[in-house]
Amino acid sequence: MKEVFDYILSIIKSRIFPIVLIFIILICVLVNRLFSLQIMNGSSYATNLNSSIQKKMSVTATRGRIFDKNGVLLAYNDLAYAVTISDSGTYSSNDVKNATINKSIDETLNIIEENGDTYSNDFPIIYENGTYSYNIESTTLLRFIRDSYGVSSIAELTDEQKEVSAEELFNYYLDKYAVSLDDYSVEHALMIVNLRRYMSANSYNRYLSFTIANEVSDATMAAILENSGELVGVQVEEKYIRRYTYGKYMSQILGYTGTVSSSELEELGDSYESNDVVGKSGIESSMESVLAGTKGSQTVYVDTVGRITEVISEEEATAGYDVYLTIDVNLQKTIYDDIEDELVTILASYLTSGSTKYTYDSDGDVEDIYITAQEVYYAFIDNNLLSLSQIASSDSSVAQSVYQSFLAKKSEVLGWVKEELASGNTGYSSLTSEQQVYIWYIYTLLKTEGIFDTSNVDTSDETYANWTGTDSTVSLQTLLTYGISQNWIDMSSLTDEQYTSLQESYDVLVDYIISALDTDSSFFKKIYKYLIEDGSVSGSQLCILLYEQGYLDPNAENSKYTELVNGSMGAYEFINYVITNKIITPGELALEPCSGSAVVTDPNSGDILALVSYPSYDNNKLSGSIDATYYSQLVSDNASPLLNRATQSFIAPGSTYKPCSAIAGLSTGIISSSTGFYCSGSFDLVTPSPKCWRTSGHGTETVTTAIRDSCNVYFYNVGYQLAMKNGSYNSTYGTSILQNYSDMLGLSTTVGVEIEEGTPQASTTNAIASAIGQGTHKYSTLNLARYVTTLATSGTVYNLTLIDKITDSDGNVIEDNSAEVNNQVELDSSIWDAVHTGMQLAGSTYSAVNALNLKIAAKTGTAQEKTTSPDHAQMISYAPYDNPEVCVAVTIQNGYTSSNAIALSAEIYKCYYGVE
Repeated sequence: MKEVFDYILSIIKSRIFPIVLIFIILICVLVNRLFSLQIMNGSSYATNLNSSIQKKMSVTATRGRIFDKNGVLLAYNDLAYAVTISDSGTYSSNDVKNATINKSIDETLNIIEENGDTYSNDFPIIYENGTYSYNIESTTLLRFIRDSYGVSSIAELTDEQKEVSAEELFNYYLDKYAVSLDDYSVEHALMIVNLRRYMSANSYNRYLSFTIANEVSDATMAAILENSGELVGVQVEEKYIRRYTYGKYMSQILGYTGTVSSSELEELGDSYESNDVVGKSGIESSMESVLAGTKGSQTVYVDTVGRITEVISEEEATAGYDVYLTIDVNLQKTIYDDIEDELVTILASYLTSGSTKYTYDSDGDVEDIYITAQEVYYAFIDNNLLSLSQIASSDSSVAQSVYQSFLAKKSEVLGWVKEELASGNTGYSSLTSEQQVYIWYIYTLLKTEGIFDTSNVDTSDETYANWTGTDSTVSLQTLLTYGISQNWIDMSSLTDEQYTSLQESYDVLVDYIISALDTDSSFFKKIYKYLIEDGSVSGSQLCILLYEQGYLDPNAENSKYTELVNGSMGAYEFINYVITNKIITPGELALEPCSGSAVVTDPNSGDILALVSYPSYDNNKLSGSIDATYYSQLVSDNASPLLNRATQSFIAPGSTYKPCSAIAGLSTGIISSSTGFYCSGSFDLVTPSPKCWRTSGHGTETVTTAIRDSCNVYFYNVGYQLAMKNGSYNSTYGTSILQNYSDMLGLSTTVGVEIEEGTPQASTTNAIASAIGQGTHKYSTLNLARYVTTLATSGTVYNLTLIDKITDSDGNVIEDNSAEVNNQVELDSSIWDAVHTGMQLAGSTYSAVNALNLKIAAKTGTAQEKTTSPDHAQMISYAPYDNPEVCVAVTIQNGYTSSNAIALSAEIYKCYYGVE
């Protein structure tokens, strides 16, 4: 017994005993814990574990392709590497999380830039020329603000929140995600904030990834992988990128794709997630449900930070259907180039080296409108071909000379503005034209910034009415001081101080104005305009800067850089050269004219064969993730390339409306095919007497010859007679009849096409002017195309279509589409014959189309919008006259004369019929 006791005592006294004891205790604790986990609570923990880490994820389907009517591929998917980020890290605190994710994004952006790749940002706030602004508006903007402040509806936003400026909202995001502009550039901060808001909105799905950059190079991919330990949540994934084979030629029809927005999620439903790519405009948007396909799914295990650890099961996605359009892309492409060529011809024809913009006739009316060389030089600046910031920062002698001239002029202008606002008190109409530009700019700026709150203004107020009148004697100083006293000026947006003195408040406002103008690039452009006009900045200097800033390549084969520098080529000769050779296009200059559109239809089916809007844009740069810089350029472009001028740009139809007036007159019985009216050159039944375009008159015209000769007086008579009610002239009664026939013929109603279109408007004023296509008529080229298709078919009004058929990926037809007939206009055949004959006779007088040896029925139109701008040029036509196969409607906005629309139409027929 003693031996056992001694043995135990020796063990206890040994140095390893404490270690053994510790191990025994730990084993006991472990066994107890395992017993609790597996035996006592095993089933409960198993249930909780499965429910917390087993997730069902959607698998995006391959998007369907888009083809033209002949099977030419227009849109497809291309596999590329994309850099993405997900919120998959573990952090000890929110501060650590913010710092880690922000740094990861910033370093990733640095890697992308260092390797020559680009990233895109669809954040609705952009930064340009030192100014923050929104690139969205109206309801879309309010939804963005709603989501930013985390309220459930727009109605819950306060008035202050609804009016939040882009800079204020950006600062709100900077604070929310602890992004400091001391640590990150503005461009990187915008991207960081955008990605963080996506990640925050999907914090419950931390394994979802969001794209930082598409189509990165192997070098970027390698650098990302090499630094993956530091770039938390950042990875390289294979993704499909949407490609468009005809870029600018088809973008207005196809549209583009992009990450779904919160407002789109509301409309699309539960099958979409916040990182899905959807159609944003055009066919991509309208056919989203067809192109998108059906998502698959994966059941996966994810770890505690949301990373996928195992795929349990998978259900394959079903690819989207392919869409075939009615468009002939070769015709589409040719027409686009033809529009540009015609615009070049017009610009070259009216370009002058002198400074005379207008010439006048004996009555003092504008007779000719020229495009001065100075306007072209200014267009380089006004439409951002030249960068003002690059002029300021460049060390070249030319740039520095220009910039020093600008600084001197800026100092002079701001000095004058300050003095004028302080003590000048000059009535607006007494200012010089240059001074009026500066003063009106200030007024517009204050309205745009919400400082001059027009919603508080009584428009009948004598001071305000005088200011906005045609010959204002009110000064801006008077307007603003009076505005402060009337609470038209929101001083709270300028300062938190409360001023009891009107003068003190006004002084604060003036200080704000001078401070704002001192950094306002749009105001700087106004200054450059007058520097160019007075010769302080020369055309040659600006032409040279096009090369120095890289807008034009000085080493290109057609470069004229050396000639400009050594003086062997003058500035006027240079701009003539670059315009006529399309080195700088009409769309880039954004002068009048700079735009046009054309729509070609098949009258036998209602198919649209071509729908062209010039200028356009490259939808490859917007698809998937928007190239923010490119998008910003498009938004600020004076030529509005994002606007589909074929479907969304509205102007008066001019004389193309006369066939409609003829049908209204014949159908109501106020005229017959033999009714004659004498044209002396003016219509004398009303005062003042409106004129015919042919001042000497046409003599006696019937409806058929009046269409041929486009006799205004004849159709003035029609409008006048239509407006006669109970023996007296009633303009409203007359315009209501005209609108009825405009609607009936499909001119003043929406077409129903599968892309975005605006709403046309039949004239509601002046029945006499309305009968010749003036008044308040507003129609798009698409409306004109439907109208002439109705005329060609003797009354079949189609809902024109762009969709030919829908197939699966193997080519099996799922749906064979055809245009619906909206209505059939039932008229006596003699009415149609009179109109058709008149249009055929008109077509035979147009030498450009006559030369094609085609029997074409046509009607031109020249619509005046402003006496100081060139008229719009239009033409509607169909061919052959006796058996119509094709209808064409063209519009050249500010195209001067209908002969230019005729020339463009002739080129379209050449292409369609293969005429050399």
